[in-house]
Amino acid sequence: MSSLIIGLDIGGSHVTAALVRIEQLSNRTLSIERDQLYSRPYKKSINKDPRLIISTWIDCIDDLLQNFVNDYEENDTIIGIACGIPGPMDYERGISYIQSTTLHKCNSFFGLNLRLSFQSSLRELISRWKYKFDAKYPISSCSNISYLKKQTISEKLQQTKQITIKSSKDCNTSLNFTVVPTINGEFQESELSIKDMRNYCALQEDNDCYDENKNMNDSSHEIYFDDIKINLIETPLINDNFPSKLLSTIEQLSEIPISFYNDATCFAVGEATSVHNRDYDRILALTLGTGFGSTFIDRCEIIKNHPDVPSGGMLWNYPYDENSIADDWFSTRGLIKIYNTILEQKSFENHSDVSTNEQQSSVNTDKKSNIVDGCSLTEQASNGDQSAIKAFQIFAQRLGNFLVPHIKKFKTDLIIIGGGLAQAWYLIEDELNTTLKNFCDVQVYFSLSHEKSICLGAIQQQLSILIESKNKCIRQTFQNLLPVIKTINTDQYDLYPCHEIPIGYIGVGYKQLNEKMFRLIEQHQILLIDGFVGTYFDEYAYELNKYYHQKIKTKNLSSLIFYDTRTFLKIDTNNKQDLYLQYSKSIFGKLAIDLDFKNDFIDLNKLNYLKKNLSYPCVIIGPGASFINEISPLIYIDLTKNELYYRICAETSFSYLKPAEIIQEDNSLRSNDDDNDDYELSSAAYEKKCLYFLDYPIFNKLKQELLPRMTFYVDGQRPHCPTWLHGHTFRQAIAYLANVPIRVRPWFEAGSWGGQWLKSICTNISQLSENYAWSFEMITPENGIILSDKNNHLLEFSWDLFYSSQANRILGNDKHYRLFGGSNDFPIRFDFLDTMDGGNLSIQCHPNLQYMRTNFGEKITQDETYYIVETKQHWKEEYKNDKNSSAHVYLGFHDNVNPKEFHQALLTSRREHEKLNVEKYIQRIPSNIHDFFLIPNETIHASGQNQVVLEISATPYIYTFKLYDWLRLDLDGRLRPLNIKHGMKNLKFDRHGEQLRSQPITMKFEQDKYEEQHLPTHDLHFYDVQRLIIESNESIEIIRLTENRFHLCMLVEGDAIEIEFNTIDNNEQKQIRQYNYIETFLIPASINQYRIRPIIKNKTNEKKHRQFVLLIAYLKWDCEKLLK
Repeated sequence: MSSLIIGLDIGGSHVTAALVRIEQLSNRTLSIERDQLYSRPYKKSINKDPRLIISTWIDCIDDLLQNFVNDYEENDTIIGIACGIPGPMDYERGISYIQSTTLHKCNSFFGLNLRLSFQSSLRELISRWKYKFDAKYPISSCSNISYLKKQTISEKLQQTKQITIKSSKDCNTSLNFTVVPTINGEFQESELSIKDMRNYCALQEDNDCYDENKNMNDSSHEIYFDDIKINLIETPLINDNFPSKLLSTIEQLSEIPISFYNDATCFAVGEATSVHNRDYDRILALTLGTGFGSTFIDRCEIIKNHPDVPSGGMLWNYPYDENSIADDWFSTRGLIKIYNTILEQKSFENHSDVSTNEQQSSVNTDKKSNIVDGCSLTEQASNGDQSAIKAFQIFAQRLGNFLVPHIKKFKTDLIIIGGGLAQAWYLIEDELNTTLKNFCDVQVYFSLSHEKSICLGAIQQQLSILIESKNKCIRQTFQNLLPVIKTINTDQYDLYPCHEIPIGYIGVGYKQLNEKMFRLIEQHQILLIDGFVGTYFDEYAYELNKYYHQKIKTKNLSSLIFYDTRTFLKIDTNNKQDLYLQYSKSIFGKLAIDLDFKNDFIDLNKLNYLKKNLSYPCVIIGPGASFINEISPLIYIDLTKNELYYRICAETSFSYLKPAEIIQEDNSLRSNDDDNDDYELSSAAYEKKCLYFLDYPIFNKLKQELLPRMTFYVDGQRPHCPTWLHGHTFRQAIAYLANVPIRVRPWFEAGSWGGQWLKSICTNISQLSENYAWSFEMITPENGIILSDKNNHLLEFSWDLFYSSQANRILGNDKHYRLFGGSNDFPIRFDFLDTMDGGNLSIQCHPNLQYMRTNFGEKITQDETYYIVETKQHWKEEYKNDKNSSAHVYLGFHDNVNPKEFHQALLTSRREHEKLNVEKYIQRIPSNIHDFFLIPNETIHASGQNQVVLEISATPYIYTFKLYDWLRLDLDGRLRPLNIKHGMKNLKFDRHGEQLRSQPITMKFEQDKYEEQHLPTHDLHFYDVQRLIIESNESIEIIRLTENRFHLCMLVEGDAIEIEFNTIDNNEQKQIRQYNYIETFLIPASINQYRIRPIIKNKTNEKKHRQFVLLIAYLKWDCEKLLK
C-alpha cells in the first residue's frame, strides 16, 4: 500500500495544499505529487462566517483531488491531513484561539474546534464526490437522470486555461486555471492556481501580489514569465477512467487523522530538513507576514523548553517595549505602522509654515496612507517610494536589534526568514545583515518556498504521530466498566446496586441522544454541553457532528459549529492555584472551597468576546459552557470518580484546573535536615492531588448549581455508549431516592499490603488484580449512585449531586443539618482494609481538628475505628491453630516512650533504609472477629496482616500521616511517601492500646431473638455504633426507629438482611429491600421506622447460620460541641 498525506498551509489571505507521497514511512522519504501546489485565496466577501473560510480550504483539497484522479494508483491511500496554521491555538486538540487579526479577520474563529468543522466540511465534499460518481456511473438507468443531464452540460462547459511557464532554467510547466460557468451562462476564472514545485516562489500571507513581470535582482530568485500560452480544453469533473477504489479512499477523508501545527514551526521543520540547510546545527526560523512566528531548532529537534530560548520557543509575545510585544512590530501591520509614522512626520515637516488650524487639518488628511497590506507597500518601495523604502529599512533595523540577544543566547548558526514579507527580501536583507554583523556572526537566508516548506513541515510532524500511534488504552484498571444493562447474579455481594426510577426511562447510546440534541439545536440554534472534569468531550462533539451532518442532508441547514470552553479559561492563575496545592513535593494541599469557577478561573473578557462572535447554529462544549447564558438548553455529562482515576492512570484524562506549569520551590528556603517529607510525586499522584484540592470542590459546586437547569443528564463513564435521563426525570428520581434506603456503588483498589479475602467474597469483581487493599463501600466523595429503569438500563450519578439537594431529608434534624448540611459534608464513611495473606498497613496517625482545618481546609478531621470483620484463623479451619496466621493491630504507645527518641528512630530508618523496631514503641494487640478498636485523631495505629477491617470513620480519608512503611515499595515500584514531620505534630504519647478497645454494653435482650448492644466510641468521635446480634430465624422481626437521624448499616455476619419500610407518599406503600453480607446501606432520616428480618439463603447448612450481626452507625446528639 502506498501512503499519501495532504499538507495544507493555511494563511491569513489564502490556503495552499500539496499531496505528498510517503515513499518509506519509517525513513520519512517524501515526494510531492507532480511537484504541484494548489492555492486558493479567500474571497473578499468572506467576513463573519468561519464556514466560508473553511470551505476555501476544502475547495483547495477538492482541486487537489480532481488532479489526483489522473495519477491514482491501485493501492494509493490517503492516511492523513496535516495543517500548518497561525496561532494562537491548542494545536493538539485543534481549538483556535485566533481573534480578528488573522485568517481574513474572522472573529468567529475564536474558540472554534477546527478539526470538527474540517471533518464536517470534508463530509460535504465526500457527498459531492459521491454524487458526481453516482451521476457518472448510475446504478440503474432511471436513477439520477435529471442530475446526470445537468452534470453533462456542466462538463461540456468546463474549461481550463493552460499557462506554460518557462523559467531561467528552461523548465516548462503548466499552471491550470479552471474556468466555470456562472448562473447566467457566462464564464469566469476560478481562484485556483497550481504552482510548479521545481521553480516555486511563495505568495505573501496578506495578498497574492507578486509582480509577475518584475525581474528580481538576485539571480538565485529569478522567475521569468516569457512564454505564456493559453489553451482551452475540455476537462470533465470526473473522467471516464475514474476508479471506484479512489472513491473509497475519498470517502475515508473525514475519518483519517487531521493534525494542526504552528505554521512557523512547520516552516522551520520543512526548511531544516531540506538538503541545503542540513549542515547547520542551530537554526532560528522566522515567519514575517500577518503575524510574527518563530521556531528554534537544534539538530532538527524543535526546542521549546530550554534556558537558551524564550518560553515555548515563541518570540511573538515577547515584550518589545513597555506597551507592546514583538508581534505588534514584526508583522505586516507593524511595517505599515512604521510607514504611517514616516508619513506623519513628513506631513508635519511639509506644513511647518502653515497656520496651526490648517496644519492640523492637513495632518489629519495626510498622515494616514491608503496602504492596507504588505503587498502594496512592497510595490511602492519597488517603484522607488522613498518613504516605503525607509519603512522597510527601519523595520529591518529594529528586527535585527530585537533578535541579537536571542541569537547570542541560542548560539544561532542560521536564520531562515519566510512568510509574506520574505518576498520583499531585497528591501530588508542589507539593513538586517548590517545590524546583525555589528553584534554577531550569523547567516541569514530568505526562503521563497514558504508554502512548500509549511506543507512539508506539517507532514513531517504528523508522520511522528502516525508512525508511533498505537491503540492506547483509555483506562488503566482490571475493573470492568459499569454495564449498560444489569445481568449479573446478585444473590451474593452486589457489585452494581441499583435503584429503579419512579417514572420515565434511561436512554442508551448516541443515536437517541444525538436525536434529542439535534432537535434542541433546530429549535434554539444553540446548545450548551457542560460536564465534569475528565469527560471525553471530544467524543461527544464528534458523534454529534457526524449525526448532524447526516440529518442536514435532507434539510437546508448550515453545518454545525463547535466552540470549546477552554478558550476562556484563565491561564494566569498559577499563584491562586499554588496557594491550595501548596508544596509541590507533598501529597497534601488545601481544599479550594472558597474559590468559584466563574469568578476565579474564567477570563470574562474572552468569554464575552466569544459570546459576541458566535456563528449559529453552534454548540459550546466543555466545562463552563453553562456560563454562555442561563436560558439555552443544557446537557450535563458527568463522570464517576473511579473511572476518572482509571483515566488518570492511563494518561487520557487530567486535572482541568491545575497550574499551567508546576512551580519548583527554592529548596534553599527549606530545611535540609532529615525532618523533611519531600517526595517526588508521580504524574498520576500529582493529577490526583490537583483533582482533590482544586477540581473537585469547584466542579462539584458548579454541578450542583446547574442541577435545576439540566435539560439532559448524561452518564459519561462508558466510551462510545452513554446513558442519559431527561432533566425532569432525573430530578424526580433524586427526590425519590431521599425517601428510600440507598446503597452506593462500591469500588475496589489494590495496594502494596492488599489481601485476598475481598476477591473470594465479592466474586463479581475482577480476579485479575494482584490483590485488593481497599473497598470503597461508602466514602461519599468517591462513590456514585446507580439508577435503573424497567429495562434494567443503568445510569450512575455522583453522590454529591444527590446530597446537595437532599441533605435535609438524609440528616433529618436541624442540629445535624447545620453541621453537615453542606453539599460535600456527609459525615461518616464505611470502607474495608483487606490484609488477608497480605501485609501490615503503615504505622500512621491522623491530624487533630484544628490542624486539619488550618492546613487542609476540611471541616472535620479523620477520626477512625477498626471493626474486625474476619481473621485468617476464623476464616479457614486449617489455620485455626496456626500462630503465624494470627491477627493483630498496632495501637497506642507503650508507657514512657520518649518522643524525641521515637522521632529520631523514624528519621534514621528513612535515611538509612533500616528496619524500625516497631514493637519497642507501639503496642501490638491480638485481634479477633467482632473486636472494635477506637482510633481518635492523634493516635498511632496500623492494621496488621491476616484480617479484614471495616473502618467506621469520619468521612475524610486521605490525611494519613505515614511514619513507617516497612521499607516496602508501592505497586508502581516507588517508595511510598512518609509524612514524619506532619505526623510528629499529631501524636498523643499517652494513648495506650487496651484503653482503645471498645467494651460492648447490652441495651436490650430478647431470648432466642436478638441482642442489641451499644459499642461506645471515644469522646472525640461524633458518631456512635450499635450492634444487633440476631438469631438464625427468618420469623424474627425487629422494629427500629431512626429518631430523625440517618442509620448507616452493614451486615457483618449472616447471609442477608431484609429491610421493610413505608414510602412517604399519599399511599404509604410498603416496600422491601434486601442487602447481602458486607453490603453497606443507608436508611435516611426521612424513614421514621423500618423492620429488619434475617434471610437464610442456604437452609441446608445449619452449621453456617449461627447468628446474624448487623452494625448501625449514627451521629451523636451532642456532636456539635466536639466540632467547635
